[in-house]
Amino acid sequence: MSDKLKAPELPPLVLILGGTTTIARTLSQYLLDPKSPKASYVRLADRFSVSPPTTYLDESFMSLLNSDTSKLEYKQVNLLNTSKHSELFTPPKEFKGTKLLSRGKGDFKGFDIVFDLTGELGFDRPEILQISNTYQTALSLATSASNLPTNLKPKAYVRLTFPFYEQKSLPSSSPGHSESTELTPDGVRGRWWAETLRGIGNLDLNFGVIRCAAWYGRGAYLGEIVPRLVVGHVYQYLKEEMKFLYNSDLRVNTVHSLDVAQCLYLLSLYLLSKSRSEMLKESAINLPFTFSTPSSSGFSLTSSSKRSSISDSWKAIPTVIPESTKVAIPLFNVVDENGSTQGSLAKIVAETWSIRFGFLNSAMASLVQQFAKNDFTEMVEDVNEMHVEAWSKMLASSDPPIESSPITPFLDEHAFRKMSICLDGSKAKKLLGFKPIYPKVEVSELKEIVKEFQEDRLW
Repeated sequence: MSDKLKAPELPPLVLILGGTTTIARTLSQYLLDPKSPKASYVRLADRFSVSPPTTYLDESFMSLLNSDTSKLEYKQVNLLNTSKHSELFTPPKEFKGTKLLSRGKGDFKGFDIVFDLTGELGFDRPEILQISNTYQTALSLATSASNLPTNLKPKAYVRLTFPFYEQKSLPSSSPGHSESTELTPDGVRGRWWAETLRGIGNLDLNFGVIRCAAWYGRGAYLGEIVPRLVVGHVYQYLKEEMKFLYNSDLRVNTVHSLDVAQCLYLLSLYLLSKSRSEMLKESAINLPFTFSTPSSSGFSLTSSSKRSSISDSWKAIPTVIPESTKVAIPLFNVVDENGSTQGSLAKIVAETWSIRFGFLNSAMASLVQQFAKNDFTEMVEDVNEMHVEAWSKMLASSDPPIESSPITPFLDEHAFRKMSICLDGSKAKKLLGFKPIYPKVEVSELKEIVKEFQEDRLW
């Protein structure tokens, strides 16, 4: 916990929007940790049902939600339905017999803090879904929040974004790309996630953003790390060496989901602690225009047509912020202290499953790239077919057999490309006082992640 930022005297009322399949469950538990509660009440609102569940919900989250003394409320709602927003942004007067609004001075009756965890994660999802599920969902919620009367408008509005940018893998001696580095958004997904920040940043909200590295954690089967763990188990089952396409020093910064939750909370305290003008002067960065045309290039395993081209869809959306409008927001990278690389992650996955691993030499990598020019899709399909077939057999041979699981070794084409995550996290440490609970990826933690999935009959 930070020694730089002071928590409010009375724990705040918190609204979490979306993120049930990513960080929301972890954030809820972090805020309502009985040993160190940081909120007096948390409402998590998302589209999924929890009873019966229509998405995976881990046992620890369900225990918190169903506890008689828990201060967590789950609200199933279509977040794009603006007619529901007024109700959504209004806390109850009491929850489970406890009054919630007798706090602070004045007649403030709203949520102190809103965490926006909404957004479409899939790289290959159609642009219309990226626009609807990421951009329009987040922007409509933030617009509704900004239009609330003063006694209901959130005091701090925090969004989580992901490393959906093209990033050069810098040498290990470099701290990585800082928040002020103008990174090109990665494909359609990256552009609409980036435009979401510009859109919300242009509203009348006390707004800030956390940008996380490759994340992993308990109950989290998405992201960049757990799929590697699944593939490692497949190679243990196949009794084969796990081979990687690229060099071992490719940087892939990591962060535990609990530390993402911690940093989201610290940013909310930061937003509450300073005047907006002081904060912008100290920590804001200018967000470049999202839809600038990138320079074209030939085939590369580091790029694809979906990444290097831009459709004109944005021109038909009137809420897109014009290039002439400057938008500046507080933005913080959050990474652990591991300095993770392709090699270090391969090693720890191999140690988890007691398997051998290696990297294709430069000659073989050249052959792969030459083949990929002809049919990269076919190569990806062949690899996925091998992985998924083995995984299906593993699930079927479990005792008792596992009939279905959201966990999969399947990787889309984008995951096979040379993607670096290379971010400088020093600003969050300096201004937010961020200290990672999990400073590095440990075999013991990866085994705990697998164990919990196995106990839930998913692995």
